[in-house]
Amino acid sequence: MGPKRFFAAALALTLLLLAAAAGFVVWTDPLLTVGKLEEGETALFMNERYEMAGLIRNQDYSALVMGTSLVANYRASWFTEGLGQETLKITFPDGWIAEFDTALDLALRTHPEVDTVFFCLDPNILVRPDSERRVELPAYLYNDDPLDDVELYLSADALALAVKTLRERQWGWATGLDDAYVWDGTCVFSKETVLEGYTRPEPSGTALPEDAYLAAAEENLDVICGWIERHPGIRFHIWFPPYSVLYWDKMTREGTADAILNAVEHAAGRLVGYENASVYIFLALYDTITDLDNYTDHVHCSGTVNRWVAWTMMGDYWRLSEDRYRISVDELRRFVHSYDYDAIFN
Repeated sequence: MGPKRFFAAALALTLLLLAAAAGFVVWTDPLLTVGKLEEGETALFMNERYEMAGLIRNQDYSALVMGTSLVANYRASWFTEGLGQETLKITFPDGWIAEFDTALDLALRTHPEVDTVFFCLDPNILVRPDSERRVELPAYLYNDDPLDDVELYLSADALALAVKTLRERQWGWATGLDDAYVWDGTCVFSKETVLEGYTRPEPSGTALPEDAYLAAAEENLDVICGWIERHPGIRFHIWFPPYSVLYWDKMTREGTADAILNAVEHAAGRLVGYENASVYIFLALYDTITDLDNYTDHVHCSGTVNRWVAWTMMGDYWRLSEDRYRISVDELRRFVHSYDYDAIFN
């Protein structure tokens, strides 16, 4: 065989192997980029930042619930049943506002019928400037160019995931979409568990200025308010989740509590002014946040609490008004500064 024929044969074999590998990845669809999950079908749900692109693009829905790990233990079915419309959950662990902006943009491009969005605005992401972001969504999966998706199908990582997916599906380790990224069944919710995992900081002796987080909060609010302003036909439900009292113990001792509360008040003040937005401060759910048996760490609460929060928002209860939001935050501020945190540890 001459050099030219050998080269042509080698090239043809390489292309055939690449095509076979890409076909295998497409067939197993380990990152859920190809087709939608039908009712009763299961998947492994291994990587939110990759898999969400396909779920957003391919599933049927007209409502969304979005958030960080604080939303991972919500079930989309709660909202589907409560609203009477199909709902998709979008969750990124330790997510950034810019990531939810990208995800929502894709959802509204592919599903213009969306008319309801629930968004969990936990204070930790409210006050983080996007300039500090250290994670990126795979942009090629969230854009409208299908050609650059070849990058995924031809990668060695995707091939390894495809093999793992095929094997673990055969072993029955996959779950349905309603249980996607849910982890509350793998941990214990109790005061003992929370305190065992909580490292109480030493008092800092100093406090951040009350406006320390306002610039970052304003930057993030510009994005969220942009959603509301550009889509007046969509009803936005934005909630501050019920962090436990230990979160406020930590913030108080680190000297950041007033700066956090000031950012929350500022955010509530901007958001309550929109006719198509409902705002809820479950940070002030005092009976819940002081009962550490509702928690597995200082911020993540049980499914029972999550379901109550979902039901409350769907009924539009606990909604802040323009003339009440300052009163609500002031009450929370008094609680944070007067609570006997030492009693928790005695």
